[in-house]
Amino acid sequence: MKILYIGSQDTHEQYVRGLVPSHWLYGAVEMERDGHDVVWEQERGELLHDWGLIRRYRPDLVFVPNLNLHNHLCLLALAALGICKVPVMAWLHHEPKVKTGLKAWFYRFLLSGCKHIFFLSEKTMEETITHGLAKRCCCSEPGWGPDMVFYDKVKTTEGDCFVSTGKENRDFNILIEAFQQTKAQLVIMTAKTHGGSNHEWLQERCKEMPNIKVIITENSGDVYPQMLQEMARAKALVCPLRKEKLNYCVGLSTIADAEGLGKPLIITRNPYHSAQRIEDFNTVETLEEWVEAIKNTKKTHPSPLSMKQCWEKMKPFLLTHVTGEQ
Repeated sequence: MKILYIGSQDTHEQYVRGLVPSHWLYGAVEMERDGHDVVWEQERGELLHDWGLIRRYRPDLVFVPNLNLHNHLCLLALAALGICKVPVMAWLHHEPKVKTGLKAWFYRFLLSGCKHIFFLSEKTMEETITHGLAKRCCCSEPGWGPDMVFYDKVKTTEGDCFVSTGKENRDFNILIEAFQQTKAQLVIMTAKTHGGSNHEWLQERCKEMPNIKVIITENSGDVYPQMLQEMARAKALVCPLRKEKLNYCVGLSTIADAEGLGKPLIITRNPYHSAQRIEDFNTVETLEEWVEAIKNTKKTHPSPLSMKQCWEKMKPFLLTHVTGEQ
């Protein structure tokens, strides 16, 4: 089967170089390991870009790892109208914000161009279905998890430091306050800027705090090996999330890192994370809960999830729509 991947070529190149795990590519690597011919192409905003790729490669399936409706407008519209006969499957990371009116109808029309939509969060999936933006028969949450082939090669030790490597909608203020109180060792490693937020202030804020080390990096997957090194020798990972931004499964990448490395995790309670998945971790909301979790961090157990298992759950939908197999 020839599968046209339209996403980030940079991420694929980083994976090939051994810098990042396969789950950053949402199953496309596992498709290739399973014997399928994956054509790796870059997502672009030009209206006819996808259509040009389809005409060039004549794929059996189009796979989009992070569905941006604007960037794939032409492809989805042609698929919804039946003009494009190639099945389109995609991961939808965020539920569209507009739920009513003409714009919502247009989103519904575009999403109908997907033969199947995969979700990172069951709650996001249920909300998308409930608001009529997609049909239940076309949706599933296969359990996006860590690439254990990658993590099994990482040597881990248990050090003295807690480590924060996130950059998206992080509540660094509550994290710093908690570690000021406990005096526990903390490494904050984050991108200089992300999503409109500048994190350079952290260095000035923490310069007089001997137990907190701040490392500011570029916003690139190339720095992941440095982050991985810090996480591999951490006592535990920490993931402080902004409470006003808990409207999607933010923090899931850190959960996958903790699962892959077998590290304890302290994370802000997020309703978009399944209770079953995070029951083994330390979930917190208040400053007092952060302090208690730092002092008495619950150990973790091996994760039942993996990207290989996720692909096995995705595979039947691909076979059904491409070969007709059930």
